[in-house]
Amino acid sequence: MAISVEQLIDASLRQHLIEGEVLAKLRIDARRNRSDILEVIAAHYRLPVSAFYQAAAELRGLSFVNPINLTPPASLLKRVPQALARRKLVLPIAETDDWVQVATADPDDRATLDALQRLLSKPVQAVVAEPSSLNVALNRHLNGAPQSGIAATVETDLIAMLDNILKEAYLRRASDIHLAQEESGLRVRLRVDGKLQDYHTDADGIVANGLISRVKVLANLDIAEQREPQDGGMSYRLAAPIDTEFNIRVATAPTRLGERVTMRLLGQEAQNLTLPLLGMAENDMLHFRKAIRKPFGMILLTGPTGSGKSTTLFAALQEINNPELNIMTVENPIEYVMDGISQIQTGPKVTFAGALRSLLRHDPDVLMVGEIRDEETADVALKAAMTGHLVFSTLHTNTAVGTISRLADIGCEPYLIGSTMNAVIAQRLVRKLCPHCRKPRTASADEAMQLGQEGKQITVYEPVGCAACQGKGYRGRLGLYETLWFDESLSRMVSKATGEEELEAYAVSSGNLNRMWDDGTVKVLAGSTSLSELQNVAIKKH
Repeated sequence: MAISVEQLIDASLRQHLIEGEVLAKLRIDARRNRSDILEVIAAHYRLPVSAFYQAAAELRGLSFVNPINLTPPASLLKRVPQALARRKLVLPIAETDDWVQVATADPDDRATLDALQRLLSKPVQAVVAEPSSLNVALNRHLNGAPQSGIAATVETDLIAMLDNILKEAYLRRASDIHLAQEESGLRVRLRVDGKLQDYHTDADGIVANGLISRVKVLANLDIAEQREPQDGGMSYRLAAPIDTEFNIRVATAPTRLGERVTMRLLGQEAQNLTLPLLGMAENDMLHFRKAIRKPFGMILLTGPTGSGKSTTLFAALQEINNPELNIMTVENPIEYVMDGISQIQTGPKVTFAGALRSLLRHDPDVLMVGEIRDEETADVALKAAMTGHLVFSTLHTNTAVGTISRLADIGCEPYLIGSTMNAVIAQRLVRKLCPHCRKPRTASADEAMQLGQEGKQITVYEPVGCAACQGKGYRGRLGLYETLWFDESLSRMVSKATGEEELEAYAVSSGNLNRMWDDGTVKVLAGSTSLSELQNVAIKKH
């Protein structure tokens, strides 16, 4: 048994997980399309089913647990009949001298809880768990669990399993899916807001091999080759009520226990990609909008892999995209598919530099180069910027000013860099505090000093965890930016090969450089993120 759908919806309303007006419209849609109302709500708000059970737990003042991550004592499990545990979806998970803690999908089922209390001869403390997680935990921890056999490998089941994994990844807003074979079977992990989370399945080694083969078939990879890494891609559509399609980049690698697969989900938010959503400070946004509307020059985005550079670039392209401009891009892979823009993907026969040279013969107004990796690509991009084109690109450096030194190191002439650069933006991503459960507190003296508020009493926020953020305390991510805007004086200094320290000193004094720590400080004080998140990605400079 489990909590009813209407009880879950009511709890979600009371816990402000969903809105009443939106719910009324979703009920009409569900009836019209004959869809499950809970699935419709989950798709609209992009919430996994576990979020609704956590809301129900919070409403009842109970704890919510994932029983798969727990290891109940074997002696405790033996005292509960397996038939009762499986039929009623209950699992004893902990015991003290005074009580026994039991995970259940229905905390309102007093008859079952009372029966357990009589069996265990101790008061029962109920905690809430999602039914599917309870089923996996029961199969894992109880003897006589159903074994995954030949029947589990039929194609229809593998199709359903892959669909469920991708659906869960979409609802949790995951950026990557990791499928790895371990001694216990298949391990699935989802990268959500930069952190890996487990998604539990009952798949053994046979099912794992079948699932990985299915992914390889969809990605046009050689299923017979299991000893070498392979790269591919595919497009996948999730059925209604989610009803969305996205591109997936697939990479395989051989490991000691078998192949592993990593899937990168691309362009999920392409339709909502706008500059205001990036989280830039107002002054930086004004400068950025001015820079992307210049007729020529170069704008560079820098940062490590996964720092949101492509998202910022495509939000900028979306902003300036109009029928009067010929916008062309060279990428690997194409992350966001955009209307009205010609996009080329590099490959074994198409290099960044070669594709860029070709695009210059197609009368472009704006060019976007996915990444500058070598001197040849950098040289062609800089010369394109000098000859009347607006060029966007990315580079792997830690700071905005350090980008100038990096370009010089790979062989670019200082006069080319100085005469073409419009802006350099270094960026990182931090997790956003969940607005539903963030907790205010007074900052310590050391924290106030780090935030530039020495001697002042200030409020900062810290994560707590609720149904809306699945107990993590964070939901979504936010960009932190270090921006370097070029004027004539700074361009002349770069052309003369001025040192990095001197460039930084001038940029700070002239107001052309806004450091990442300063941008992060504003967002910590506003309650958008926590100080610990800022400290993970930026360093305070004195």
